[in-house]
Amino acid sequence: MKNRIAMLAVMFCAAPAMAAGTTFLNHFDTTPGAGAGAADFAGGNPANTAVPPFGPGGNVVAAPARFGNALHRFNGIDVGGRVTYEIANNWNVNKGTVEMFINSANILGGGFVGLMGTDTSSGAGDIRMYIYDTGAGRTLGAYQLGAGGPFWEIEQVIPTPLLTNNAWHHVVWAFDTAAGKTATWWDGQLLRNTPDAGTVSPRTALGSTRFHIGENQGGSAGFPGFIDEFRISDIVQYDMNSNLTVPTAPFAIPEPGSLGLLGAAGLCMVRLRR
Repeated sequence: MKNRIAMLAVMFCAAPAMAAGTTFLNHFDTTPGAGAGAADFAGGNPANTAVPPFGPGGNVVAAPARFGNALHRFNGIDVGGRVTYEIANNWNVNKGTVEMFINSANILGGGFVGLMGTDTSSGAGDIRMYIYDTGAGRTLGAYQLGAGGPFWEIEQVIPTPLLTNNAWHHVVWAFDTAAGKTATWWDGQLLRNTPDAGTVSPRTALGSTRFHIGENQGGSAGFPGFIDEFRISDIVQYDMNSNLTVPTAPFAIPEPGSLGLLGAAGLCMVRLRR
């Protein structure tokens, strides 16, 4: 029939740019001087629980920054500017990756400085990632510790050529307790991929309710410098047997899931053609 209109439905689907496995992400791109603020994404509570006013150790600055703005941990002690978030639903005790970019005028300095850690006031164990001097060299280390029980730890010397002040460094810790493996990387170079001591401690309950960025164990060993692109995942983001490619763009923010086509394949549009 001449007046029949043939309709052809054409479906176009665009998959969202998902950040697989991300449970917590902060770009620290809030207004400079305003503090770290809420996380860009969090599986649990994204709110920053630091108590204002922010001190010189808890501000966001425009420069130097790896991407956008960055968290400034100026004095290490971070008086009045502690940056803490809820750990519930932001951390998987059995498998995960913690990574960030760091920059400091004291990378070559001595002592112990924290990159992240939990609040251990409850006495139920500890999670921490840190830089330390063992006497044999500057190390990158991390562990999970059960209160009064075993711990899952890794620590390895950072190659001297990679230890540079006033430059951005990508640091990563990954662990998989089922596989019995943990690993650390510095600027893409695999430092170590076997446990250093103790046994796997996949704690099913965390007595600590908060984690701190740029310090360890309830506020000790503050990191004197800048931190950017702080991300926690509940998967192992990189091959634990090889070097990795350092990210050259900000981490993608996970998009919220939804039902049907939106949840399975992203945004879909139907176009009708005559």
